[in-house]
Amino acid sequence: MSHLKERKEKNCLNCNAEVQGKYCHICGQENIEPKETFWMLATHFAYDILHFDGKFFSTLKYLLLKPGFLSHEYLRGRRASYLHPIRMYVFTSAIFFIIFFSFIVKPDEIAKSIGSTNSPLSEEHVNTFRDSLSAAYAKTTDSVQKQKIEKLLNAIDYFSEDTTNKKTDSLHRQSLKDTAKIDLNNKAVFRVFGDKNLPETEKEYDSIQNALPKDQRDGWFKSIASKWAIGVNNKYKENPDDFKKDFIEKFFHSVPQVMFVTLPLIALFMQLLYIRKRRQVFYVNHVIFLTHVYIALFIGWLITFGIGGLYEVSGWEIFTWLNFLVGTYMFIYTPWAMKNFYEQGIAKSVFKYFILLFAAFILFTIVFGVFAIKSAM
Repeated sequence: MSHLKERKEKNCLNCNAEVQGKYCHICGQENIEPKETFWMLATHFAYDILHFDGKFFSTLKYLLLKPGFLSHEYLRGRRASYLHPIRMYVFTSAIFFIIFFSFIVKPDEIAKSIGSTNSPLSEEHVNTFRDSLSAAYAKTTDSVQKQKIEKLLNAIDYFSEDTTNKKTDSLHRQSLKDTAKIDLNNKAVFRVFGDKNLPETEKEYDSIQNALPKDQRDGWFKSIASKWAIGVNNKYKENPDDFKKDFIEKFFHSVPQVMFVTLPLIALFMQLLYIRKRRQVFYVNHVIFLTHVYIALFIGWLITFGIGGLYEVSGWEIFTWLNFLVGTYMFIYTPWAMKNFYEQGIAKSVFKYFILLFAAFILFTIVFGVFAIKSAM
């Protein structure tokens, strides 16, 4: 309820209906003076924030301690006392991913560490690589292959020397670097089904396919995959390592989208999972139930992150046990919520939970794959 001054006029400013009382019975707008001072605006904002916080924490108590209860309340129409599930999902997921990307997983740093090619190799790694090349040199009878391996061995020997002992001039040094880049420009970032002879352009690919008999041409799936790979190879031809960095960064940043996309899809599967239930449950009720489950998982993960941080700071083993207990509770949370919301036995709820886990795993794999392909384009 607003603390602003009530209008003397009894016509609604929003729909022009006659107002009986403080609120319009047609549109629900409060019949108050439209002019606000800055102080009134700030007060109204603070009231809404505090009101939101109050509802959030009271809703959170029921969400975590009584799995499935809030979804049941929503289904019964008891909604005014609790924060709306969609609003709560947006708020919770925003907080979760801000903390996740700021403190737990930093995609930029991961991409940088994976994509870096300037990290020095240990002497052990260099010696192992040299030994494997020497063994390959001894086994091969191909003179061209021997020449390539010999150039690589020379390059390794050169770059393994201490910089103070390098007396080769700059031109010779550049020559050795060039010999070490054997077929680098022809190295594809992506290959499709082991195909090592992808053309450089889609036009060339289409020409090759059109020249083949119909029974020898690529199928529609391989054709799409090949053209996608050609595009990726051309995009990252000059700097193949950029692909790793871009892919990792985009992949992690797609996680919030994947979570949002999978929710209605999993709800569709749950509609099939409970299709023979006596009490009719509509698709939207499955969506509300999963929304509450997602929120609980977000909060559970945040709690484990916090406990893990306390363990890193203090080193106390009790935090390890606390994390184990929280993790165990979050694992049994979903089947417990399913039992309470769908009003079925423990055995049936657990059985359906594992079916749901398997289906969700497949669905997440597919959706992540789609986003991964999109990220690489």
